[in-house]
Amino acid sequence: MNRRGLLAALAASTSVAVAGCAGQDQNLDLNAEPARIPESAYADGFTGQEPESFSIDREFNATGVNVEVSATTWVAQYTNDEIGSALFVASTPNESVAGQSVNPLVRVEGAELIRRLLDQIDQQGIGGNGTEIQTDDIEEAGEETQTILGEETTVSILETTVSADVNDASNQSGSVEDVPVLVYIATVQDGDDVIVTVGVHPQEIDQSEQLLSMMGSIEH
Repeated sequence: MNRRGLLAALAASTSVAVAGCAGQDQNLDLNAEPARIPESAYADGFTGQEPESFSIDREFNATGVNVEVSATTWVAQYTNDEIGSALFVASTPNESVAGQSVNPLVRVEGAELIRRLLDQIDQQGIGGNGTEIQTDDIEEAGEETQTILGEETTVSILETTVSADVNDASNQSGSVEDVPVLVYIATVQDGDDVIVTVGVHPQEIDQSEQLLSMMGSIEH
């Protein structure tokens, strides 16, 4: 399924310090703990996949320290194919050197964070192929509050559009363009990891209760 515009503003969480001496180059191999939704908590019509991992390798300089980072992130996808709604749950490690997060996903903020995350999902073939993401048609549509991993969390709701490859009742493939959707974004720090969840459903079919309920059932 091709999705366009599954992104929005959210703030990067605080970092956890990494041991190391100032001025000493570092090689860091970070691995998040997978986050998932138990099958017993799936909303009606949803199916899920076990979390899949991918690594992001980057080099950067923090206050004179050269840092080589390999950060392993886990992503699980849950979909209701009949309605066209989906929920991504990602866990990514968040540690810092000299007060700067070493994870390239966490070191960016706002829409850029979600764009990079979904770009990586697409590059790894997780949850479908050919994802195209644009940021120029996002509008704020409100917010909800949900308890995620024991923390009361703000869930931002945004309006945008998606384009998708679809199969009809005769299993013939086709595509749809610029379908209006609502996107739900939440992020929470749990231990040394940041959990990011991105949900989407068509505006004409309300799935807000289902997505919020599943967000509240995340385990990590």
